[in-house]
Amino acid sequence: RDPAVGLPITFPQITRLGVETLVERLARRQEHHLALQICRHKKIKPEVVMVHWACERIMRGDDLNDQQLHNLIVERLPPRGVSFSDIASTAFNQNRPELAKLLLNNEPKASDQVSLLISMEEDKRALSKALESGDTDLIYLALLHIQKQRSMPDFFQAVLRHPAARDLMINYARTQDPQLLRQLYQALDQPHEVGTYTIQEAYKISDLSRRRKGLEAAQTLFNQSKEESAKTMAKMTEDQLKLLEAQVELEHTTGREVFLDTSLSETVRLCFVHNQHKKGNKLAKDLKMSEKLVWWLKVYGLAEGHDWQEMDKLSRERKVPPIGFEPFVEACIKEGRMDEGAKYAAKVADMSNRGELYIRMGMYRDAAEAAVQAKDTDLLATIKSKATAPADIAFIENLISHSM
Repeated sequence: RDPAVGLPITFPQITRLGVETLVERLARRQEHHLALQICRHKKIKPEVVMVHWACERIMRGDDLNDQQLHNLIVERLPPRGVSFSDIASTAFNQNRPELAKLLLNNEPKASDQVSLLISMEEDKRALSKALESGDTDLIYLALLHIQKQRSMPDFFQAVLRHPAARDLMINYARTQDPQLLRQLYQALDQPHEVGTYTIQEAYKISDLSRRRKGLEAAQTLFNQSKEESAKTMAKMTEDQLKLLEAQVELEHTTGREVFLDTSLSETVRLCFVHNQHKKGNKLAKDLKMSEKLVWWLKVYGLAEGHDWQEMDKLSRERKVPPIGFEPFVEACIKEGRMDEGAKYAAKVADMSNRGELYIRMGMYRDAAEAAVQAKDTDLLATIKSKATAPADIAFIENLISHSM
């Protein structure tokens, strides 16, 4: 009712509007002191009144420069609980950007700082504040804004200046923007990384001519790199080009679309499945595959191709194959050819192993004889428990009684 205030209002109106609304109306009438007194009396948070006062001081301007006005506001307002971003926004809207930046330094919420700085086109400062906060989402917000608003050279300059920003942007580009990933690696002068990306992209292309060109480009990039690992990658890419050429030729020769996009080992194995023995051997030699691995691939390939004659020839190339005779038996069992498997099982030197293989083929008498020679009583007991035919059981029992 004080005439100086001049706010006609009844008690029922206050009750209906609420004390908070009354405080806001008083603030809008520049009665900030009275509004604060009511806040203290009613134990209402006074931040709204304080922010309004600060914004009014900025809009009124006075004769204070940016630093003086900043100091005045900071001295009057508590360090916590006040939205300095709202005050800074008012300063920016009043065409006082330097004051806005000074005030924003007092804002405790990094998200509010970054958002306002972005709207002020203070991109680099926004990125710096986001990085200081350590908030990944804020960093991405600042980075993607810079990417959208600035030229690519400016964007790369901003990203490459900060290792954390660089790493986050690479992670983002790796899943969301492959072309950007390539550009980032080029800006970082990392041709080996560009090469890796180029290979990944090449294998997404079904057109073999374009895929080949992609691999050749990757090989060139690896050769340009100073990284020690790039030399290995260049050789691997060269081998991959040789493999691709071989796979194309094999599909043309055999008329079977089974070779492309398979590994080197699988390609060699398929050569022996589809009667391309010479090409399989040449490919293994050219790409320096280990001898034992090649033998494994030959054995399983020939077995799958049911080329039992060639498999027999292979088993006779050495007195004892580098991988032993067990894989020969395993491959035959896999193809259901126990008769073929038995030939190789008889050549297994370790009697216990021989007995185990015979058991797997259901040849319990042969298994028992091997177990007796090995003097493996546990294996004999196993064989006896597995045998079901009366004749087999009788044979095994007779064998045990005469030899153990």
